[in-house]
Formats: sequence, structure tokens, C-alpha cells
Amino acid sequence: MNILIVTAHPSSVGHTHMIAQTYTVAKKSKYNDIKIVDLYAKEYSVDLLTFENIRTFKPSKIQKKFQEQVAWAHEIVVIHPIWWGLPPAIMKNWADLTFWMGFAYKFTGPHKVKKLLKGKTAKIFVTNGGASWFYHFIFMPLLSYWKLCVFGFTGVEVIDVKICGHLDIYQGEKKINHFQTFLKKIEYSAKKIK
Repeated sequence: MNILIVTAHPSSVGHTHMIAQTYTVAKKSKYNDIKIVDLYAKEYSVDLLTFENIRTFKPSKIQKKFQEQVAWAHEIVVIHPIWWGLPPAIMKNWADLTFWMGFAYKFTGPHKVKKLLKGKTAKIFVTNGGASWFYHFIFMPLLSYWKLCVFGFTGVEVIDVKICGHLDIYQGEKKINHFQTFLKKIEYSAKKIK
């Protein structure tokens, strides 16, 4: 299985990177090929999407690379903090550049969309400073963004969502234990077969 892990946290010691490493170690085997994309790494540095006319827009090399990575992947894992109810802007920019008409979907009629990424699965692992339980409601921006607007619209099936909250509330040993418990859930998700 080809697994694409996309992270979005500016700190190299942020929780999202620990989650990505935990998932990678648990998933690593001779049957899995894993790529980690750290959107803050210099090699993935890209300006925000801009254009005057979308019909004449020429994709950049990095946009093509993002799309090649998604095309390659059987499973897409996005890992990021929740900022103002959604992924950080850098992650949203990745989605804007990657899930492009003609690559991820196409319109086949006035009310018809062909989802071009069917057969792929996605997992969403996020961290949050406050409580996490209410982010599981579909009317909250986080899940509607990923499950309906990005992955759902393009045919990618979201098979797991895990949210680690209270990271700014808990302190010291309690915070460490809380996060370690969350990492065990990540390991379980990695070992679980759909």
C-alpha cells in the first residue's frame, strides 16, 4: 500500500510530527511504501494560489508534485492542528493546489460531478488546545471541510478521524500521559485493516 502523510505544523517538535512518526513506525512493513510531506519544509514552499483566469492557469512544478503524490497514494493521512476550527492556511493551500478540477473531479452536467479519486482512503489526525468532543459534529467546520468538501467531493473515503484535545489545558505529567494515550490510538489505527 502507498501511504501519503501530509503534515502542517511550523514547529519541528510539534505534536503533528510525533503523530506522523508514530503512524509511520506502526505502518512500516515490506508491504507499505510511505511518503511524508511536511508542508513547512523548504522543498514544499509555495505561494498561495493566485490567478486572473483559471482557464489559462498553468500549474507550478510543486502543484504537479502534490497531485502526483496523491495519485500515487492508496491512503492519504492528513495531520495538523486545529486553528480557528480548520486546518492551518498552509494545509488549505495544499488542498487548493492539489484537489484540482480535471485531476480530482470533473463536472459532467449541470448538477453532476464525477469523483476522480474513488478507491482511495483518508485518515484525519488533528490536535487541539481546547476540548475536542464538539469537533466530531458534522456541522463543525473541520469535518465538513475534509469529509464533505475535499475528500467527499473527490471520492476519497474518510475511514478514520482522531482528535487530540486539551493540549493547552493539561500541563506536565498529565499532558504527557494524555498525548501518549492518543499516540496509542494512532498506532491502533495504523495496524487496523479498513
